[in-house]
Amino acid sequence: MVGTFILQWHLSENCNLKCLHCYQEDHRPVCISYNKLEHIYNEFINLIDKLNMKGHINITGGEPLCNPHLFKLLDLIKKDDKVTFSILSNGTLINDEVALKLKEYNPYYVQVSLEGGKKVNDFIRGKGTYKQIGKGIKSLKKAGIFTSISFTSNHLNYKEFPKVVRYGKRLKVDNIWSDRYIPLGGSMDKDLTLSKEETRDYLDIMHKEKVKLGKKSKTHISMNRALQFTRTNDYAYGCTCGDTLLTVMENGDLVPCRRMPIVVGNVLAESMYDLYMNNEILKDLRKKTIPKECMNCDNADRCRGGLKCLTYAITGNYNLKDVGCDL
Repeated sequence: MVGTFILQWHLSENCNLKCLHCYQEDHRPVCISYNKLEHIYNEFINLIDKLNMKGHINITGGEPLCNPHLFKLLDLIKKDDKVTFSILSNGTLINDEVALKLKEYNPYYVQVSLEGGKKVNDFIRGKGTYKQIGKGIKSLKKAGIFTSISFTSNHLNYKEFPKVVRYGKRLKVDNIWSDRYIPLGGSMDKDLTLSKEETRDYLDIMHKEKVKLGKKSKTHISMNRALQFTRTNDYAYGCTCGDTLLTVMENGDLVPCRRMPIVVGNVLAESMYDLYMNNEILKDLRKKTIPKECMNCDNADRCRGGLKCLTYAITGNYNLKDVGCDL
């Protein structure tokens, strides 16, 4: 085996919340049959078999716990030693019973979303969600599940990151990670997208909190996303979408990444392997093009322009320099 291929799988956009920054603002959710979900799963197995790779599936939505086929799908995954999985959830539907049931399937981790302190989080995710998320995290930790917090930084909340860290440490979460909001055509895009100056401040805030936690902390801040290495001096992160990362949407549409919604085909009608090998967009992404503006940067061969989905959302060209980069 030569590495791991990651599939982000949006089972359905059904969700119990209506978040301010949701990518599915005016979307009417689709929920396909279990047989079709099984077909998609088998397409992924075929892909990784032909590439001689292990597989990891990030199961999300919407809210995956709103999908009636979730646990039947986990039964399928549990039988296969080629694949691991994680659950990406809003955390509000997780209680002790749900956490113990998830534990039976041995998830690699469960990720829950938190957008700041109580006031800001509840403004973005809905009244009462801060408390519900905290209860969900406590249930996951009680069940012995590796638990991660995801923080989507935007103009309204990026300064709230220290509050998320303090809360996460108090609840003994294992990991906290963050990436930037991507404007995908929602009504709040102009109000939420970080400027270059805000991006710089946000990266500095993250690094400061990581240093404050120290190496002995049981709660870890992960800074291996685009541009974050510019503050940590760690090995530069390189986007893997279209290479060792693909996303399947609720209707079977295949895109390089959820945040780069370029439909390259539909795996209910076409072979995932054939699409991966032959689609021109995916082949172009695998070229690992370095933007001209980045050629003189010491990290160019790894970073390759930073957050491609953000650059694509703003400019329509994923092969340009990250709009938030100050190098």
